Amino acid sequence: MSSITITSTSSPAAAAAAGDKQQQQQQHASRLTTPSKALPPNTTRALLHFAVPPCRLGHDPARYLDPEVGPSWPLEAHDVGLYDLRSELDGCSSSSSSSSSSSVPTKTVMEQLETRGFGALRHKSGALGSLAEQDVWNAAYLEETKDLIKTHLGATDVFIWNSVTRSSSPSTHTPYTPSTSANFQTTAIKGLQFGTATVRPTASGAHVDQDAPNSRRMCRGAAGGDCFERYRRVQQINLWRPLRGPVREKPLAVCDGGSVRAESKGIHCGLFGTRVTLHHDDSQKWYYIKHQQPDECLLLKIYDSAAELGGHAAEYAPHTGVDDLYGADDDLENPATEKEARESIEVRIVACYA
Repeated sequence: MSSITITSTSSPAAAAAAGDKQQQQQQHASRLTTPSKALPPNTTRALLHFAVPPCRLGHDPARYLDPEVGPSWPLEAHDVGLYDLRSELDGCSSSSSSSSSSSVPTKTVMEQLETRGFGALRHKSGALGSLAEQDVWNAAYLEETKDLIKTHLGATDVFIWNSVTRSSSPSTHTPYTPSTSANFQTTAIKGLQFGTATVRPTASGAHVDQDAPNSRRMCRGAAGGDCFERYRRVQQINLWRPLRGPVREKPLAVCDGGSVRAESKGIHCGLFGTRVTLHHDDSQKWYYIKHQQPDECLLLKIYDSAAELGGHAAEYAPHTGVDDLYGADDDLENPATEKEARESIEVRIVACYA
């Protein structure tokens, strides 16, 4: 499979703060090629962005631990194969333990989280609404999400850290201020992180939202400073789903955490504190849900206190928005139809187990 590498530039202010003239001069794209590989069945070629490895940065990566410089770590693009999870969802059987219209794969959601860092399940929301009315339905949706986590993961208590809506349309979303201090959250927000009037862009760049120390800080902020003493197990999980479908533009891609090698991981200061960044590696296994609908959910493990004790194949699930599907998911029956912008919601959750 071909691999295209595009080095992004940091903002002038961030580059100046880092003293990196080289980054300011990188206004071109370079192309790297590798031998073409045939894609396995049910796999789609896609373009994803990854952090440039330290060996090719040309400077000390420690500068990206600076909160005002960290978000500017340069990215490069690679072609990867995304395995379609639809066959897994279509093989679901109904869950008798849930009062909602919901289904789970043969492997439980918790088993999925432990073995690959993410889970896929069907769940028809009774609260979800349109992006334009998110102020109306958000509170009910968060309560519904808490019930979903208790039902499918068996959590004793569930706490909301925040929720965020996104759109791939530049006319709808508001870009982030590229500064950690401008976005850093210290206490739980039981609603939309940036208020009902703000919709964020889709993410680009493979990452895990927080590293372990930052996740533990967040868990204490949501569930109480003594949560690790009160509960035997504490998890940080994201629940992600589209607001409309089928998604044909910039779907969410998730990586099997067990396929990520240690040398492919890095730590930098992102918009919300220290987080894990990912460098491309051919051994990584990437997935998505082709033409994902609002009743098809992805649960992403960000942190798990049990994983720190060992025995889990996946510590977490790196993820990112897909930057290009090369037309693979377009509406072939109506090729002239303009693709709808992706609209989605993610809820950041702390799940605790007595």
